[in-house]
Amino acid sequence: MATILDKYREKQSIIQSQISENSLPPEELLQMQELNYRVCVLETFQAFCKSAPITMDTRVMGYHFQLVDAYVRFILTERRFGLKTDAEGKKKQETALTSFESVVQDGRKRFSSFAAGTQEQYKSCISQYINTILPVWMQYRNTYNNINL
Repeated sequence: MATILDKYREKQSIIQSQISENSLPPEELLQMQELNYRVCVLETFQAFCKSAPITMDTRVMGYHFQLVDAYVRFILTERRFGLKTDAEGKKKQETALTSFESVVQDGRKRFSSFAAGTQEQYKSCISQYINTILPVWMQYRNTYNNINL
């Protein structure tokens, strides 16, 4: 079963072919930018999951979490543009952002006092955290630029 990242890469490949053939309609440029952005974010989070340390050393776990948290803070504030929307669309964007911020805050609270009971626990917990925020992030992104697969 293909992951969303796989589907995005396939769509990205189609768009790249259209660009090389000079056949990408200008109205699809915004979707191309959004698709490239999402692939980058998903690949970065995938790397965070795969590189999560297997350790009980709080300094090592703390450093890794600081990197993850900084990246999450960036995606909370960046790329707030898309097609023009009405008042209802703006309300959906605000609601989605509030939900996203809430999930992030909950994760920060859990990790602020994190103590691993086993070597593998941090890696497992950070992956769960990332897998929890990604669907909410994607819903948020869809309020700006919906990508149909």
